[in-house]
Amino acid sequence: MNFTGKLLVAPPKVNTGFWFKSVIFITEDHINGSMGLLLNKRSSVLVRDFTEQVGQPMNIPGYIYVGGPVNIKALTMLHTNEWSCLNTMRINDTFSLSSSDDLLQRLNDGDAPKYFRLFLGLCGWSPSQLQEEYEGVPPRDKNNSWLLASADIDLVFNHDLKDQWLQGLEKSGSEFVQSMFD
Repeated sequence: MNFTGKLLVAPPKVNTGFWFKSVIFITEDHINGSMGLLLNKRSSVLVRDFTEQVGQPMNIPGYIYVGGPVNIKALTMLHTNEWSCLNTMRINDTFSLSSSDDLLQRLNDGDAPKYFRLFLGLCGWSPSQLQEEYEGVPPRDKNNSWLLASADIDLVFNHDLKDQWLQGLEKSGSEFVQSMFD
């Protein structure tokens, strides 16, 4: 199974730790491993405060999100496909991932996609690790395996924090039930 463009939703049994009530958008899944962005772990840092901290004060709305525990200094933007820069990776027909030196300046100048979130850090898995976690392959516990849901603009950009997790759980459950009848 290829997880690219899908959402991983932490099951309710994961009730502590970093992955507690998390929703992860998978940006890449291939033979060399997988990467994704934790969608619903918003930091307390406003984007405008972040730009001030890095010496480029700008008035960009929103928060910086904690994309994951890997490469925590890397700034990336998950966004809709109508926008791109020199370093944009198209994920599917709806979503793209960008990182560029002029990304913040373009956003500040009003050159922005309709929907976007800015992240520091990402989630990473070694080859086959994500598949094994999803399937609950020992030593992993099947009761703590990721739930899977399709990603859409509303769930990815219009929900946040616990609400995004609850919406992800609901979508995962309804898609699972629907798959029983397909």
